[in-house]
Amino acid sequence: MTEQQPDTIRIVHLDPDGFGDVSMERAVFEAACGNIVFDAIWPAERGNLAEIGPAHVLLTHYTEIDDAAMAAIGPEVIVRYATGVDGVDLEAATRRGIRVTRIPEYCDAEVGEHVFAMALALWRRLPQYDTHVDTGGWDFHHAAPGGSVTDATFAFLRYGRKARSAAKLARPLGCPIIAHDPHIPGDAIAAAGAEPVAFDELFARADVLSLHSPLTSETEGMVNERTLGLMRPGAVLVNTARGRIIDEGALVAALDAGQLSGAGLDVLSAEPPPADHPLLGREDVIVTPHAAWYSREAERRCRELGSHYAIEALEGRTSEGLVNPEVLKEKE
Repeated sequence: MTEQQPDTIRIVHLDPDGFGDVSMERAVFEAACGNIVFDAIWPAERGNLAEIGPAHVLLTHYTEIDDAAMAAIGPEVIVRYATGVDGVDLEAATRRGIRVTRIPEYCDAEVGEHVFAMALALWRRLPQYDTHVDTGGWDFHHAAPGGSVTDATFAFLRYGRKARSAAKLARPLGCPIIAHDPHIPGDAIAAAGAEPVAFDELFARADVLSLHSPLTSETEGMVNERTLGLMRPGAVLVNTARGRIIDEGALVAALDAGQLSGAGLDVLSAEPPPADHPLLGREDVIVTPHAAWYSREAERRCRELGSHYAIEALEGRTSEGLVNPEVLKEKE
C-alpha cells in the first residue's frame, strides 16, 4: 500500500474491476480534496478486508463491508456504487458514525428500458421461438399464444423512479398500470399515472409484474409460492431489483406448472450463479448479468455522482446519496 503522509485523505477502491480503471474517481477526488492517497485494490490482491489498513473513504460496487471490516479500517465514509446499500452493514455503520452513500438516480431510464424490453420479449414468446428455430424448428405452435400486449396489465411492486420509467414506456400502448408501494401515498401513485392497489391485489391482477423493491429482512423471499399462486395463468415476472426478493425454487415450480409463461431476471440470489442453476438454460426465462443499469452514460453518471456524494459526506454535508444523515447531526 502507499504510505500515507500527515493530513492526507486515503481513498480505497475495493472493486476497480467493476469499471476497469479508477481514473475518473481519482480525478474527482484530486480536484476536490487535494492531498490524497488513492489505492485501487484488485480482488485478486485483496485478501482480508481487515488487512488493507486505515482509510477515510471506501468505494465499493459489490464487496460486502461488515462491522468487523469497519472496525479494522475505521472509514469516515463508505460509498456504494449502486442504488441500494445491501452489502454494507448500515446499522453498524450508523452506530460507528460512518456516513454511507449510494447513487439513487443514475440509471432510471436504462432500467425502465430493460424491464420493458424483457417484458415485451417474454410476452411475445421471443426466447421460445428463437430457441425453436435455432434447433431446426419452424412452427408457430411451438409457444402457447398470449394476448396482445396492449391488453396486458403492467404491475409494479414499488413505484419509484425506475418503475415509473418502465411504466412510461408501457402507457402509450394503452396498457393498464397498477402499483403497490407501502412508502408512497395512494394519491401520489395515482398522480404518477398508476392505480394504487393492495399487495395481494397487485399479484392477482398482474399480467406483467415488475419488481423494484430493495432487499431487506421484510422483502427477502416475498415473491414465493403463495404470492406466485395469486397470479394469472400465463403472467410474466420481471426482476431488476435484487435476486433474493424471489424464492427461486417457487419460481421454478411456477414456470414448470405453467402458472407463469416466463420470467426476465437481471438479478439472482447468487451472482454469478452456479452452472447448474435451475433458472439457466430455460427457453421461458431471460437472464442478464445484472446489466439493466448499464450504458455509457449511466456508467459515467454512476462514477461521477458516487465520487461527488462521497466528498460531500466527507465534508459533513448532506446529499441525495446519503442514506444515514442522522450521523451528521451526531457530529454537530
